[in-house]
Amino acid sequence: MNKILIIEADFMLAERLCRALADSETHAFSCGTVEAAAALLESEQYQQIIIDTELPDGDGNELIYDLGLGIYPSSGAPVILMVSNDRKPDLSKLYEQGVVDYITKPFNVSVLKAKVWTQFKRGKRNSSFRAISRFEAIGAGSRKSIIGEHVVAIDDYLFDFDDGEYRVAGRRVRLNRLEQCLLRNLVENKGIVLKKKALVDKLKSESSVLCMDETALAEAVHMLSNKLDACNYIKTVYGIGYLWVMAVDKNKSG
Repeated sequence: MNKILIIEADFMLAERLCRALADSETHAFSCGTVEAAAALLESEQYQQIIIDTELPDGDGNELIYDLGLGIYPSSGAPVILMVSNDRKPDLSKLYEQGVVDYITKPFNVSVLKAKVWTQFKRGKRNSSFRAISRFEAIGAGSRKSIIGEHVVAIDDYLFDFDDGEYRVAGRRVRLNRLEQCLLRNLVENKGIVLKKKALVDKLKSESSVLCMDETALAEAVHMLSNKLDACNYIKTVYGIGYLWVMAVDKNKSG
């Protein structure tokens, strides 16, 4: 059963959205404050979150930031923003918190509903892809590289792409949906330069981030490299694209 959390101060609008989005496979819940939203996010896991950042007791962006940090069970769920016409968000700065799309008020409920179902469809397609995909033997040249059906171990890294577990020297690292898709593409094509445009198009499809461009890609690569402490592994080929290198000389610095 899919669960959607709608965080909207306008009670009538929130109720209307709940009725429109609920069906036999989906339950929709709503609340109108940051405090109430935090309590619901702590107690339940939601497959999608719709949020108006202008809330009576605080800024909804704080909730989005906390989701990006991975402190709630729903961290990693797609987030759709509801914003005023005069407050178009800079999505390139929100990708890392899981924001995938937005809609400006006032809006037609059917348009928001279409955005929600698009995310669900992409989520199902990505789950099916993960279930049937197998990594090829791309570990040649690495001191330690084990490629399995769902788990990749390279040097001090352990990546479980099926369960979403990522570890560096035993330390767990939380990655958002975009970063997970980016990492998988880099590791699956180890030693191969992935061209920017092709990678942007692929990440749009796989991560459900609709407003992806080369600037956002560069930011995502930078964030991923920092989180994994992978400057010796993730390389930029300027003007062309990015790659995960075949082997790393531990004596060299990034």
